[in-house]
Amino acid sequence: MLADLHNKSYGEENVRLAEAILARRPDAVLVAGDLVTGHPGEAFLPAAALLRRLRAEGLPVFYGNGNHEYRMRLHPEAYGNLYIEYTKTLRDCGVILLENKKASFEAGGLSMEIYGFELDELYYRKFCRASLQEEEIEKALGTPDEKRYNILLAHNPVYFHAYARWGADLTVSGHLHGGIIRIPGIGGVITPQARLFPRYDAGQFRFEGKDLVVSRGLGTHTVNLRIFNPPELSVIRLKGK
Repeated sequence: MLADLHNKSYGEENVRLAEAILARRPDAVLVAGDLVTGHPGEAFLPAAALLRRLRAEGLPVFYGNGNHEYRMRLHPEAYGNLYIEYTKTLRDCGVILLENKKASFEAGGLSMEIYGFELDELYYRKFCRASLQEEEIEKALGTPDEKRYNILLAHNPVYFHAYARWGADLTVSGHLHGGIIRIPGIGGVITPQARLFPRYDAGQFRFEGKDLVVSRGLGTHTVNLRIFNPPELSVIRLKGK
Protein backbone atom coordinates (compact mmCIF):
# COMPACT_ATOMS: atom_id res chain seq x y z
CA MET A 1 0.00 0.00 0.00
CA LEU A 2 1.33 3.41 -1.05
CA ALA A 3 0.29 6.87 0.08
CA ASP A 4 1.52 10.46 0.08
CA LEU A 5 4.44 10.21 -2.33
CA HIS A 6 3.84 13.87 -3.25
CA ASN A 7 6.02 13.69 -6.37
CA LYS A 8 9.12 12.50 -4.53
CA SER A 9 11.62 10.44 -6.54
CA TYR A 10 13.62 7.56 -5.09
CA GLY A 11 16.20 7.24 -7.82
CA GLU A 12 15.74 8.10 -11.48
CA GLU A 13 12.09 7.55 -12.46
CA ASN A 14 11.55 6.11 -8.97
CA VAL A 15 13.48 2.95 -9.83
CA ARG A 16 14.56 2.31 -6.21
CA LEU A 17 11.00 2.53 -4.95
CA ALA A 18 9.70 0.30 -7.72
CA GLU A 19 12.37 -2.30 -6.97
CA ALA A 20 11.51 -2.24 -3.26
CA ILE A 21 7.85 -2.87 -4.07
CA LEU A 22 8.54 -5.63 -6.59
CA ALA A 23 10.94 -7.35 -4.18
CA ARG A 24 7.96 -8.05 -1.91
CA ARG A 25 6.26 -9.96 -4.77
CA PRO A 26 2.82 -8.51 -3.97
CA ASP A 27 -0.43 -9.66 -5.57
CA ALA A 28 -1.49 -6.03 -6.04
CA VAL A 29 -0.73 -2.45 -5.09
CA LEU A 30 -3.29 -0.28 -3.30
CA VAL A 31 -2.81 3.48 -3.66
CA ALA A 32 -4.40 5.42 -0.81
CA GLY A 33 -3.99 8.83 -2.45
CA ASP A 34 -1.71 11.84 -2.84
CA LEU A 35 0.98 10.36 -5.03
CA VAL A 36 1.05 13.84 -6.59
CA THR A 37 0.89 17.34 -5.12
CA GLY A 38 -2.02 19.53 -6.13
CA HIS A 39 -0.24 22.76 -7.01
CA PRO A 40 -0.87 24.61 -10.30
CA GLY A 41 1.82 23.66 -12.81
CA GLU A 42 3.19 20.83 -10.63
CA ALA A 43 4.66 17.89 -12.55
CA PHE A 44 3.35 14.36 -12.01
CA LEU A 45 6.23 12.47 -13.62
CA PRO A 46 7.61 10.77 -10.45
CA ALA A 47 4.26 9.15 -9.65
CA ALA A 48 3.53 8.25 -13.27
CA ALA A 49 7.00 6.73 -13.76
CA LEU A 50 6.59 4.58 -10.65
CA LEU A 51 3.21 3.23 -11.66
CA ARG A 52 4.31 2.58 -15.24
CA ARG A 53 7.19 0.46 -13.91
CA LEU A 54 4.86 -1.56 -11.68
CA ARG A 55 2.37 -2.10 -14.48
CA ALA A 56 5.15 -3.13 -16.87
CA GLU A 57 5.76 -6.05 -14.50
CA GLY A 58 2.09 -7.01 -14.70
CA LEU A 59 1.28 -5.86 -11.18
CA PRO A 60 -2.38 -4.79 -10.66
CA VAL A 61 -2.62 -1.25 -9.29
CA PHE A 62 -5.82 0.07 -7.69
CA TYR A 63 -5.77 3.85 -7.21
CA GLY A 64 -7.96 5.82 -4.80
CA ASN A 65 -7.74 9.61 -4.85
CA GLY A 66 -6.46 11.70 -1.97
CA ASN A 67 -7.30 15.32 -1.33
CA HIS A 68 -4.63 16.51 -3.79
CA GLU A 69 -5.91 14.46 -6.72
CA TYR A 70 -9.50 15.27 -5.79
CA ARG A 71 -9.01 19.02 -5.78
CA MET A 72 -7.19 18.87 -9.11
CA ARG A 73 -10.19 17.04 -10.55
CA LEU A 74 -12.70 19.35 -8.90
CA HIS A 75 -11.08 22.68 -9.82
CA PRO A 76 -9.86 22.75 -13.44
CA GLU A 77 -10.10 26.55 -13.29
CA ALA A 78 -7.05 26.44 -10.99
CA TYR A 79 -5.24 23.34 -12.24
CA GLY A 80 -6.10 23.31 -15.93
CA ASN A 81 -5.90 19.87 -17.55
CA LEU A 82 -3.41 18.49 -15.04
CA TYR A 83 -5.79 15.87 -13.63
CA ILE A 84 -7.00 14.80 -17.08
CA GLU A 85 -3.41 14.41 -18.32
CA TYR A 86 -2.30 12.55 -15.21
CA THR A 87 -5.17 10.09 -15.18
CA LYS A 88 -4.86 9.49 -18.93
CA THR A 89 -1.25 8.49 -18.35
CA LEU A 90 -2.34 6.07 -15.63
CA ARG A 91 -5.20 4.58 -17.63
CA ASP A 92 -2.95 4.11 -20.66
CA CYS A 93 -0.70 1.80 -18.64
CA GLY A 94 -3.60 -0.05 -17.03
CA VAL A 95 -3.93 1.50 -13.57
CA ILE A 96 -7.46 0.98 -12.21
CA LEU A 97 -8.75 4.37 -11.06
CA LEU A 98 -11.45 4.22 -8.39
CA GLU A 99 -13.15 7.62 -8.33
CA ASN A 100 -16.06 6.63 -6.07
CA LYS A 101 -16.04 3.30 -7.88
CA LYS A 102 -15.23 -0.33 -7.14
CA ALA A 103 -13.37 -3.21 -8.77
CA SER A 104 -13.38 -6.95 -8.12
CA PHE A 105 -10.16 -8.79 -7.38
CA GLU A 106 -9.21 -12.32 -6.35
CA ALA A 107 -5.93 -13.62 -4.94
CA GLY A 108 -4.88 -16.36 -2.56
CA GLY A 109 -8.38 -17.80 -2.34
CA LEU A 110 -9.86 -14.48 -1.22
CA SER A 111 -12.62 -12.74 -3.23
CA MET A 112 -12.45 -8.98 -2.77
CA GLU A 113 -14.22 -5.80 -3.74
CA ILE A 114 -11.91 -2.78 -3.73
CA TYR A 115 -13.57 0.63 -3.38
CA GLY A 116 -12.13 4.11 -3.81
CA PHE A 117 -13.90 6.79 -1.74
CA GLU A 118 -13.44 10.49 -2.49
CA LEU A 119 -13.96 12.43 0.69
CA ASP A 120 -15.47 15.90 0.23
CA GLU A 121 -13.14 18.91 0.59
CA LEU A 122 -15.01 19.90 3.76
CA TYR A 123 -13.32 17.06 5.65
CA TYR A 124 -9.81 18.27 4.78
CA ARG A 125 -10.15 21.86 5.98
CA LYS A 126 -7.98 23.21 8.77
CA PHE A 127 -9.46 22.70 12.26
CA CYS A 128 -12.26 20.60 10.74
CA ARG A 129 -14.65 19.10 13.31
CA ALA A 130 -17.22 17.75 10.84
CA SER A 131 -18.63 14.28 11.46
CA LEU A 132 -18.84 11.81 8.55
CA GLN A 133 -21.82 9.46 8.53
CA GLU A 134 -21.83 6.07 6.84
CA GLU A 135 -24.88 7.16 4.82
CA GLU A 136 -22.65 9.57 2.92
CA ILE A 137 -20.32 6.72 1.98
CA GLU A 138 -23.29 4.58 0.93
CA LYS A 139 -24.56 7.40 -1.27
CA ALA A 140 -21.22 7.49 -3.09
CA LEU A 141 -20.43 3.77 -3.24
CA GLY A 142 -23.61 1.82 -2.57
CA THR A 143 -23.88 -1.06 -0.10
CA PRO A 144 -20.93 -3.48 0.16
CA ASP A 145 -21.41 -7.19 -0.52
CA GLU A 146 -21.23 -9.00 2.83
CA LYS A 147 -20.23 -12.23 1.05
CA ARG A 148 -16.97 -10.70 -0.17
CA TYR A 149 -14.02 -9.09 1.58
CA ASN A 150 -14.43 -5.33 1.18
CA ILE A 151 -11.38 -3.08 0.98
CA LEU A 152 -11.84 0.69 1.10
CA LEU A 153 -9.24 3.16 -0.18
CA ALA A 154 -10.05 6.22 1.92
CA HIS A 155 -7.30 8.79 2.17
CA ASN A 156 -8.21 10.36 5.52
CA PRO A 157 -8.14 7.85 8.42
CA VAL A 158 -9.85 10.18 10.89
CA TYR A 159 -13.26 8.75 9.90
CA PHE A 160 -12.38 5.09 10.46
CA HIS A 161 -15.52 4.42 12.52
CA ALA A 162 -17.75 5.55 9.64
CA TYR A 163 -15.80 3.44 7.14
CA ALA A 164 -16.08 0.36 9.37
CA ARG A 165 -19.79 0.83 10.03
CA TRP A 166 -20.41 1.25 6.31
CA GLY A 167 -18.95 -2.23 5.87
CA ALA A 168 -15.26 -1.91 5.01
CA ASP A 169 -13.46 -5.01 6.31
CA LEU A 170 -10.17 -3.24 5.67
CA THR A 171 -9.60 0.48 5.17
CA VAL A 172 -6.25 1.78 3.93
CA SER A 173 -5.35 5.43 4.47
CA GLY A 174 -2.55 7.95 4.63
CA HIS A 175 -2.88 11.76 4.74
CA LEU A 176 -1.57 12.37 8.26
CA HIS A 177 2.08 11.80 7.28
CA GLY A 178 2.59 9.86 10.50
CA GLY A 179 1.93 13.00 12.52
CA ILE A 180 4.90 14.75 10.82
CA ILE A 181 6.92 14.65 14.08
CA ARG A 182 6.83 11.42 16.08
CA ILE A 183 7.63 11.18 19.77
CA PRO A 184 8.90 7.73 20.72
CA GLY A 185 6.35 5.96 22.91
CA ILE A 186 3.65 8.54 22.15
CA GLY A 187 3.25 8.75 18.36
CA GLY A 188 2.49 11.49 15.87
CA VAL A 189 2.25 15.11 16.99
CA ILE A 190 0.08 17.02 14.48
CA THR A 191 -2.14 16.47 11.43
CA PRO A 192 -2.44 18.57 8.25
CA GLN A 193 -5.71 19.85 9.79
CA ALA A 194 -3.69 21.17 12.76
CA ARG A 195 -5.10 18.67 15.25
CA LEU A 196 -2.68 17.48 17.90
CA PHE A 197 -1.79 13.86 18.67
CA PRO A 198 -4.01 12.11 16.12
CA ARG A 199 -5.46 8.76 17.14
CA TYR A 200 -4.93 7.07 13.77
CA ASP A 201 -1.48 8.41 12.97
CA ALA A 202 0.25 5.30 11.58
CA GLY A 203 0.07 1.52 11.74
CA GLN A 204 -2.78 -0.92 12.23
CA PHE A 205 -6.00 -0.32 14.17
CA ARG A 206 -9.19 -2.30 14.81
CA PHE A 207 -12.79 -1.31 15.51
CA GLU A 208 -15.82 -3.60 15.76
CA GLY A 209 -13.98 -6.40 13.96
CA LYS A 210 -12.81 -4.15 11.09
CA ASP A 211 -9.24 -3.13 10.31
CA LEU A 212 -7.48 0.09 9.36
CA VAL A 213 -3.92 0.40 8.06
CA VAL A 214 -2.45 3.91 7.95
CA SER A 215 0.74 4.68 6.05
CA ARG A 216 3.18 7.30 7.30
CA GLY A 217 3.62 8.19 3.65
CA LEU A 218 6.57 8.41 1.29
CA GLY A 219 7.05 12.14 0.79
CA THR A 220 6.26 15.60 2.11
CA HIS A 221 4.78 18.85 0.88
CA THR A 222 4.49 22.42 2.18
CA VAL A 223 6.13 21.48 5.50
CA ASN A 224 9.14 19.47 4.33
CA LEU A 225 9.76 17.91 7.69
CA ARG A 226 9.84 14.37 9.10
CA ILE A 227 11.31 13.88 12.59
CA PHE A 228 11.63 10.32 13.97
CA ASN A 229 9.25 9.54 11.13
CA PRO A 230 10.91 7.80 8.18
CA PRO A 231 8.88 7.22 5.00
CA GLU A 232 7.41 3.75 4.63
CA LEU A 233 5.84 1.15 2.40
CA SER A 234 3.01 -0.76 4.08
CA VAL A 235 2.84 -4.50 3.37
CA ILE A 236 -0.55 -6.05 4.15
CA ARG A 237 -1.00 -9.82 4.21
CA LEU A 238 -4.51 -11.20 3.86
CA LYS A 239 -5.38 -14.87 4.25
CA GLY A 240 -8.52 -16.41 2.78
CA LYS A 241 -10.60 -18.77 4.90
